[in-house]
Amino acid sequence: MPLAGLGLALVSTGPDGSIRSANSLFGSLTGLSRAQQANRTLQSLFADDNDPLLVKSFVAALQSGHVDAAEFLCQGPGETRFWADVTATPRGADERLVIIRDVTARRAADTALGKIPSHDRLLMERVQAGIVIHKASTEILYANAKATELLGVTHHTVLGAVNTDPRWNFVDEHGQTLPIDEYPVGRAVRTREVVRHQLLGLRRDSDGKEIWILCNAYPVTDASGEVTEVVVSFNDVTKLKQAEQALQRSEERLQLILRGSSDAPWDNDFEHGEAYYSPRWYEMLGYVPGELQDDPDAWSHVIHPEDRPRVLAELQRYLDDPTVDAYEIEFRFVHKTGRAVYALSRAVILRDAEGRARRVAGTNSDITERRALELRLRQSQKMEAIGQLAGGVAHDFNNLLAVINGNLELLRQGVGGPEEAAELVRDALAAADRGAKLTRRLLAFSRQERLEPTAVTVVDTLHGVASILRRVISATIKVDVDCPSEMPQVLVDPGLLENALLNLAINARDAMPDGGQLTLSARAVELRATSDDPGTDSGGLTGSYVQINVRDTGVGMPEEVLAHATEPFYTTKPVGQGTGLGLAMVYGFARQSGGEMSIASSPGAGTTVTLLLPVAPKSATSAAAPPRDEPAPPRTREETVLLVEDDHSVRRTCIRALQRMGFTVHDAEDGPSALRLASTLPRIDLVLTDVIMPGGMSGPDLVSAIRSGRPDIPVIYMSGYHADILDAESTRADFHLLNKPFTIAMLQAAMDRVLPRLAT
Repeated sequence: MPLAGLGLALVSTGPDGSIRSANSLFGSLTGLSRAQQANRTLQSLFADDNDPLLVKSFVAALQSGHVDAAEFLCQGPGETRFWADVTATPRGADERLVIIRDVTARRAADTALGKIPSHDRLLMERVQAGIVIHKASTEILYANAKATELLGVTHHTVLGAVNTDPRWNFVDEHGQTLPIDEYPVGRAVRTREVVRHQLLGLRRDSDGKEIWILCNAYPVTDASGEVTEVVVSFNDVTKLKQAEQALQRSEERLQLILRGSSDAPWDNDFEHGEAYYSPRWYEMLGYVPGELQDDPDAWSHVIHPEDRPRVLAELQRYLDDPTVDAYEIEFRFVHKTGRAVYALSRAVILRDAEGRARRVAGTNSDITERRALELRLRQSQKMEAIGQLAGGVAHDFNNLLAVINGNLELLRQGVGGPEEAAELVRDALAAADRGAKLTRRLLAFSRQERLEPTAVTVVDTLHGVASILRRVISATIKVDVDCPSEMPQVLVDPGLLENALLNLAINARDAMPDGGQLTLSARAVELRATSDDPGTDSGGLTGSYVQINVRDTGVGMPEEVLAHATEPFYTTKPVGQGTGLGLAMVYGFARQSGGEMSIASSPGAGTTVTLLLPVAPKSATSAAAPPRDEPAPPRTREETVLLVEDDHSVRRTCIRALQRMGFTVHDAEDGPSALRLASTLPRIDLVLTDVIMPGGMSGPDLVSAIRSGRPDIPVIYMSGYHADILDAESTRADFHLLNKPFTIAMLQAAMDRVLPRLAT
C-alpha cells in the first residue's frame, strides 16, 4: 500500500540517533540530501523551541530501545519549520526505525496512497513486527507483511477492515473475551494516549490457531489535537505465553498432587540463606503458613527435644560426606498442641563442584498413625505370644513344681534318715533355683529385670561354659574356644552372660543332630556408626566392644526362619521341647546390656550368632563371689527392721529368717500401714520393702515419706518385677536391691552388706 500520501518519512538510525538511511520523503521534509543526512542525528533536526525534557526523554528511548512517540517542531528546507509526529521503534539491538509524519499540512490519505516509493515499502516490510495503520474510524489503511502473517489474513482482504470485523476474536491475558472498545486502536482513539504492552490472544479465523501478541498503539493527531490515525505495532509472544501456561498448569498439577498427599515438601537453600516450607508442612504441625519464620533453621526448632541432638548430628554427617546425595531420617516433631508427630524425612542434597552442600530439598511424611498401628500390632502379637507361653513355660514350671512338691511331701512323711532328708531339701532348692532363673530370663527379655552389671572376664567365662558343655552334650560335637589370652573385660550381668551362652550352645547342639563343631570365639573391636568390617553388624553402636561369636556347623536356617528367629515364643521345635524364648532372651540381654545381637545363617552352612558387649570402664568392679548356699547359724543383733511385703507367705518367710538372724522385726502388708507403724516406733535401723504393693503407695513412695523424718535410714528394696519405678532411686549411692526370688543366704548377705558395723 503506498505511504507517501500518509506523510510518513522513514528513517533508520543508530541508538544515538545518527541517521543511517532514510526514504525520499524525509529528504523532502528536511531539505537534506543523502550526503547531508549521513552527518546528522535525528535530534539535531528538532528546533530549539521544543520542550527540553521531551527531547531528552525521546533521546533516552532511542538509546534504551524503548518505543516512544511525540510531536516536535522540526527544521525544514531553508528557514521553514514544520510540526512532525515522530514514532521510534526498536529494530534489533543497534538499529531504530523512526516514522515521521508531517502534521502541519497533512494531505488526504486516500489521494496519496499510490505514490510511496518502493524503497519506503521495503523498510516497512523488513520490520519483524506487525505494523498496522488505522484511520480514526478504526478502518485499516496499511498492514505490513508480518502483520498479515500473524493475523492470518491476506493483504487485500485486510485493507478497509474495522474493529467490528468478525475475524478479530481477541481475548485478554486471562483468556476472557475482550470488549471491542478495549482493542488497542479503540483505546488510543478514545484516550488520545499511547497504549503500551497490551497482551492479546487471537484465535485466527483462517486456521483456528491461537496466537498471542504484545501490542502498542500510537495516536496521530492533527494541529487541533484530534486523532486522525493510529499506528499499531505488535510482536508474536505465542511461545512465551505457551511456556507460561505450561508452567502454570504444571504448578497447578503439583499443587493438586501435594494437596491429595500426606507429604509436606520443603526446600532449604544454604547458598542464599532462604527456605520454603509448604502449607502442608505447617498444617502437619498445627500452624498456619507464615506463623513460623521461614529460615533454614526453623524446622530444627520444632524437633522433639529428645530427638534434636541425634537428628542434627546425623544430618550434619550426611551434609559433610560428599558421596551422599540423598538420605532418610525418622524423628519426632512437636505439634503446636504439644503432642508428638512422628515424621519420615526424605531429601536430596545438591552440591557444588567441590562437593559442598548448597541446597537440600525433600518431603516430610506424617507416620504417626503408622507408628500407632505398629504399636497395636506388636501388642496384638504379644497377647498371642502370651497364649503360646502356656504350652512352653508352663511345661517347665510344672516339672519344677513336681520336684518341689514331691520332695516336700517326702520330708513331711519323714522318709529316710537325715542324709536322705538333706538330699530331698537340696533337690527342692535346686528346682526352685531353676524356676528363679527361668523367671529372670523372662524378665530380661521383657527388659523389666534390673541387671547387675559388673566387669566380667570373657576368656574365663568362655572356657567355663565350654567345660560345662563338654560334659553335657554329645561326644560327637567338638567344642572349641578361640580367643586371645588378654582381652578387655565387659560390663554385663555375669549370670545372664553365662545363661545367654548356654542358650546359644543348646540351639547349636540341636542344629547338629549328627555331630559337628561348636566354636566359642571373642575379640576386641572398635565400632563406628558404619562398620568397615563385613563380619560386624554394629547396629549403629560406636565405641569399644568385645565381639563374641557362637558358631556351629549345623543345618543352618532358611531366610523365612531367620527373619523370625528373635521373636518371642517362635520355635521350630516340637511342642513341649522348647518355649521359643532362647534367642529372644539372648537378644533382650544384649540390648539391655547396651550391646547388640546379630545372626548369620543359611541352609547347610551353619549358624553364627554374634554378641557385641560394651567394654567395662577401669572403674567397674569385678563380679563378686555368690553367697554361700547355707546361711550362718543364729546370732544376736540389736537392730530393728521394718518389713513391708504384701504377700503373706513371703512376709512370713522373711520374718522367720530375719528373726533367726537376730533382728527385731516389725511388719506391715502395704505402704499406708507401714507408714502408720513407723510413726509409733522409736527406733528403725533398716527398711526392707517390696517395690510394687497395693494401697496406692509403692515402695519408693513409702521410703520417701519415712525419710522425711528419718533422712539417713538404710533401705533394701525387694522386687521380682518393678518396671521403671526404681529408675530414680537407683541413682542414689546407698541404693540396694534384692531380686526375687532370693535365698535366705542372699537375704543375709544383703543385710550384712547394708548393716556391717553391727554384724557379729
